[in-house]
Amino acid sequence: MDRATKEALVASMNEMFAKAQAGFLVDFRGLSVEDANTLRRRLRDASAQMRVLKNNLAKIAIKGTPFEEFSGDIIDTRAFVYADDPVAPAKVVAAYQIENKKFSVIAGMLVKGTVGQKLDGEGVKSLATLPSRDELIAQFLSMLQAPASHLVRTLNEVPASFARTLSALAEARGAS
Repeated sequence: MDRATKEALVASMNEMFAKAQAGFLVDFRGLSVEDANTLRRRLRDASAQMRVLKNNLAKIAIKGTPFEEFSGDIIDTRAFVYADDPVAPAKVVAAYQIENKKFSVIAGMLVKGTVGQKLDGEGVKSLATLPSRDELIAQFLSMLQAPASHLVRTLNEVPASFARTLSALAEARGAS
């Protein structure tokens, strides 16, 4: 690989590291091409991507990004899984790690602004148990809607109770 190609690759990886809101360093050593493609497909469905890292170039590209703490973990066969939503790809990689013993999650990183918080493999598993962004929005909306629906039921109960009272009085007068 010539120098210009390496520089372009470093710039591309630097942009990837700088823009990602969540990232996971994974070891895919021993995965077949078919298994790797299956994983990529699942990640794509979760709006995430996986990129195989060239270690020396990745260590250069990661400098000055929130993922700089990963530089010591970039050894052997590593790939970087990244997305804007941290929960969806965490669910995919955690499930895939259970499914395929050759695949493992080395570390994760959650980014807020320009600062990253590093997670170990257990932290990534914990993150995977959280509800997704869409599920959280649905839960929030149902909580907002609950008081209004409770108010409507309460207001509706007054005329319904009055109608039941009138019906009971009419039956009592009709029976006597």
